[in-house]
Amino acid sequence: MVIARRQQRPQFIVCGDGPLAFRVSFALSTRYQGDVTVILPYAGSKHGAQMAALDHVRIVEAVRPDDDAFRRARLADADAVALLDQDDAGNIETALLVNELKPGVRLVVRFFDDELGAGIADHLPNCDVLSASKIAAPPLVALALGEARHLEVPGIDLVVGKPDQLPGTALFTLAGVRGTDAAMLPGDDAGLEPRIAIGLASPDPEPARRTRRPNGRVWYFVRQNLNRYIWYALAVLILVIVAGTTLVALTEPTHWTTALYRVVLDTLAGADPDEEAALVTRAVQVIVTVISVAVIPLLTAALVDAVVRARIAAAVSGPGSPMSGHVVVVGMGDVGTRVLATLLERGIPAVAVNLRDDGSRGIPFAREHGVPVVIGDGRRTDVLKAAQIGTARAVMAMTSDDVANIGISIAADSVERDPEHGRLRRVLRLFDEDFARRVRGLIPRSAPRSASALASPAFAASVMGPDVLDTVPFKDRVLLVAEVPMRAHCELEHRPAQEVDVPGEARLLAVRRPEKGFVSDVYRPAATNPLQHNHHLIVIATRSGLERLRARTAAPTP
Repeated sequence: MVIARRQQRPQFIVCGDGPLAFRVSFALSTRYQGDVTVILPYAGSKHGAQMAALDHVRIVEAVRPDDDAFRRARLADADAVALLDQDDAGNIETALLVNELKPGVRLVVRFFDDELGAGIADHLPNCDVLSASKIAAPPLVALALGEARHLEVPGIDLVVGKPDQLPGTALFTLAGVRGTDAAMLPGDDAGLEPRIAIGLASPDPEPARRTRRPNGRVWYFVRQNLNRYIWYALAVLILVIVAGTTLVALTEPTHWTTALYRVVLDTLAGADPDEEAALVTRAVQVIVTVISVAVIPLLTAALVDAVVRARIAAAVSGPGSPMSGHVVVVGMGDVGTRVLATLLERGIPAVAVNLRDDGSRGIPFAREHGVPVVIGDGRRTDVLKAAQIGTARAVMAMTSDDVANIGISIAADSVERDPEHGRLRRVLRLFDEDFARRVRGLIPRSAPRSASALASPAFAASVMGPDVLDTVPFKDRVLLVAEVPMRAHCELEHRPAQEVDVPGEARLLAVRRPEKGFVSDVYRPAATNPLQHNHHLIVIATRSGLERLRARTAAPTP
């Protein structure tokens, strides 16, 4: 008698101790029904304890992932390994070690440096390199701008968001609700209230050039850097010159322009004795000279001090001219830097704020790209005023401290706002989604989000296979955007494109047609167009729907 073997759960290894490692471990052990072994330095850490409490997750303590740690984690039985530490160099070393111990095993590596990561992926088989901050930045920026988010699908520009955020008519609904029930990828006749839809992006317009008066920057410098003592000194000099010119013009038979010329030279260059001049003129010369000797050094010192302070402030105290419609990004760590880069790619002006000029990776990036930088605590209103938040369109609190981000949002709300620029959008980076929901109730008109929660679905999906391009989270569920190749003689070969669509499971977005080893084009097929074995199907699907589609596009077993 043959006894059917119970299907084993997939085996995964996760290296890392942080919010991303926790969320990926949770997704792999629940949504993807796998057994997860986490390698981390200390099991009693905050996230280590959270991971240890999960079902189907076990902990292996090791100062660093080495041969012994992977032996105890049973690397020989693992289907995939995810390296999620915030250490590019350490992740490179560990990836090489894993490939040496088990060549060809599925590897997902967290990197910040795109060029370095791409180079590593090219030299390691079956390896994907992802950046958590790069994945999280576009949806965070979309929140700040109140726009739909672009999907990472090469060859076709798609956006997802609320139906009223889409630039045109929605192609179809991704998630809808009926009462308290939510449905993913409902049929067109499901009668649900759409919450997330997908559509074609409109071409990006050329960034509007900001008009500025020629003397705008000069006047802003004057207002920001010249204190009241300089104005007092200038007022005294002007008063002396006007009074002296009037007296000389009235007491001597000379034109007032000549009188002004003589008084200005006496004031700024000192006076030469003129014994033949009238008594009043000599008196004016003496008074003007004495006053100028006292006032001009004071004025010179004040101006030099203002210039020096302005030069120092140019590096640490924000814009040197008035700004409006910009985004203030507070926190120049990994996430803040990626957010700033995304804004620059979109042609949106920004101001960077960081607590210290301590070598955070975002400060050199901002200065290199001409972004004004303010050094100071973003929870202080004077720091936010230096970033000109009163005329900004949004503030994004991207520090790694939840409490600091809440304080930044509250401080931003207390800064007087220019009514012409509408309501300030506030995006907060928080770790815990439940905490974010409570903060949303505490601070109205704010958008708390977890960067690790935004990035973890893409990491977890990549662990499952290399064909996942992007993810669309909704509540506690996630949709996967994937590119699935069709094999010869598969179930869908020669079938119409509409057969890919399965309500609640999968919808076809586009078809990629590779020819002669090169990607020739991407197109959205008609429902009745037949599919060929060399086509790649670009779909959005649930996890189970993607697994079924993979089976339908796979080559038949002999």
